[in-house]
Amino acid sequence: MEINPGGRLPIKDVVGRDAEILRYWKILRRQGLILSAERRIGKTHIVLKMRDECPDDYLVFYQDLESVHSLLELARALYSAVSDSLSAAGRARAKVADWSRLVPTRLAGLELPDAKDHWKAILDQAIRDVVAVADSRTVLLIWDEFPLMLYNLQKREGTADPIELLDHLRKLRQLHSNQLRFLFTGSVGLHLIIRALQRAGNANDPVNDMYAETVPPMALAHAEGLCIGLLAQIDISPGEVALCSKHIVNLVGGFPYYIHHVVDQLDQLGRRVSVADVDHAVEQLIYGDRDPANLRYYVTRIGAYYDDNERTSALAVLDVVSAADGPLTADEIMNLVNHGSDAFSQETVRSVLRLLVEDHYLLTAKRDRKLKFSFRWRLVKQWWKEARL
Repeated sequence: MEINPGGRLPIKDVVGRDAEILRYWKILRRQGLILSAERRIGKTHIVLKMRDECPDDYLVFYQDLESVHSLLELARALYSAVSDSLSAAGRARAKVADWSRLVPTRLAGLELPDAKDHWKAILDQAIRDVVAVADSRTVLLIWDEFPLMLYNLQKREGTADPIELLDHLRKLRQLHSNQLRFLFTGSVGLHLIIRALQRAGNANDPVNDMYAETVPPMALAHAEGLCIGLLAQIDISPGEVALCSKHIVNLVGGFPYYIHHVVDQLDQLGRRVSVADVDHAVEQLIYGDRDPANLRYYVTRIGAYYDDNERTSALAVLDVVSAADGPLTADEIMNLVNHGSDAFSQETVRSVLRLLVEDHYLLTAKRDRKLKFSFRWRLVKQWWKEARL
């Protein structure tokens, strides 16, 4: 097992996700699936494992859409993903070649002014052909970072294109309902993008036929198992491994990205490590000059995807929740953010609390018969309290 914070792992090193994957396949038997969670929790590794170890009655294609900024680029990316895979497998060469007839030049080099007008035809033809060659198998199209692609598309082209795309994808899901599934993933919640489109005048809910799931943290036993596997790669006394793994998971939770980072910090000490070194390794993630775990993303993300009023109130709410010793009720949070002033209305605070829960900043739990809010991740709370500038 390789220590690799933030990098692409071999599928064999993706551990502790079998229960989640089994559930996702069960959902996909009946409908499409939307997976969301914060960055680096392992969404991409989960879906790549699903692609590489899919059931025999599925034909799976994976696309990373983070760099796609137009509808034509999306159609071209799908064409490339499907044609490369089918051609490499010796399947449907003639059908793949036929797609080029939809445009006046070879698809991979589309540059003509009218090429953009062909995106629906290319998308439709690609899906028809791959469904045809799948025989009795179900086609699963995994679109990684799909919400980010929609955000990029909206920024570049306005709201019309993403609305048209979402509506057209719903039409395709209905047309091929027996043999086609989509799996969308994103660290930017699809709800944020659809909300922005609705505010611009689109009243549709174009994904209400799909099932939405939040990727959970790794279960405690699996997180500790990951720690043990990674600690085996560094200089540590065998008697310290179990204690060290438990302490790491206690500090960062079941977040594999942070686990990799902590073990990497321990490895960089260049000497035999012990459980006493773990606290220092975690502090390096919080206070390191280069922000090695990219914790500042939790602030910049709010700046990018929240409107001005939401941004101000969200930061105020997170500031007071991070400073609290324990979970807080909505009324306690409102009193704290309005300390010495009446800057935020009750409805504003309650609205942003719902948004922060949906965006995986906060968790809710009933305590003493009251709903209370706390940070989802202990490490993020510590960083927010002590290092946010």
